[in-house]
Amino acid sequence: MALTDFDEYVDKLKENRVADFSTSTIRIQRPNASWQSFSPTPATPTTSVALDKTSAQSISPIPAVSGRLTMLGARINTSTYSAAAMMVVDLLNVSGGLNGTLTTAQTTNLPTAALTRYTSGEGVMAGIVIYTIIGTTATTVTISYTNSAGTSGRTSTATTFGGGFYREVGLLIPIPLQAGDTGIRSIESVTVAGTTGTAGNFGVCLYKPLAMISLESATGVMPLDSVSTGCIIGSLCEIHPDACLTVSAVTVVNFSITGALILGEV
Repeated sequence: MALTDFDEYVDKLKENRVADFSTSTIRIQRPNASWQSFSPTPATPTTSVALDKTSAQSISPIPAVSGRLTMLGARINTSTYSAAAMMVVDLLNVSGGLNGTLTTAQTTNLPTAALTRYTSGEGVMAGIVIYTIIGTTATTVTISYTNSAGTSGRTSTATTFGGGFYREVGLLIPIPLQAGDTGIRSIESVTVAGTTGTAGNFGVCLYKPLAMISLESATGVMPLDSVSTGCIIGSLCEIHPDACLTVSAVTVVNFSITGALILGEV
């Protein structure tokens, strides 16, 4: 089933089926693992955990559906009414326990838990999540992974890690894949090129990007729909009924977010 016209879309909006969320203050001027700012704060993983709609990282409630679940829009409020961007993702798995001072390949809590959604890995992305602050010395990080074609031993592009804005708690560092790869099934190891000076605690995650929402100073306090506002890239994206639906925000000021994603069964 699909939406046939705008009137049906409006009727679906009026059903007001929403998944609500609220964060504590987000302080990082880089992509943020905003789910770590939910209340209650999700526990730091001590293994690699496959996530679903019941996980603490998921905004909720996700409606129980028999058909196709789609995002119709959002209602977002930021504490400072400031411009920002927000990525809506299906968070597939998370892990922790890695060390910012080790320079050998780290396999603690790896490989990542098997994907339970998007199992081919096509379109799935990888990221580093920092749980406890790492050191002030900037270096780079790479991952060894299996791509969506099932080829193991692939190596990601080296990415800045440690120092500046690349060390703070709650940071999400997206990891670019090796040239030609279009998705990832699992991560087998993580290698930090040089010590950051502080061990901290970080891990990896796999996620499927679903949509991008622009939170301008005006629209940040208004309802946003997937048709008329022009603020959502990935409008009417399909959401797996068991998705760990969550967000990653980028802001240039300290702020918290309160809002809801408006969902519909179509």
